[in-house]
Amino acid sequence: MIHLWEYDTRKLDVVMPEMMVELERIGNEGWELVLIRNDINEEGRVTAIFKRKKESETISL
Repeated sequence: MIHLWEYDTRKLDVVMPEMMVELERIGNEGWELVLIRNDINEEGRVTAIFKRKKESETISL
């Protein structure tokens, strides 16, 4: 059985306390952090990539 994944990107503030609160909120939605890009935009934000299992979508081999 193979699980299918969905992906999302979000912009996060680089200020640590605010970022951690936002990461916890996103994690509570079922998203797992995959990558935070190391480039900061002009607004002081970074791009984070998340994944989570698609509900009730699996492939049997």
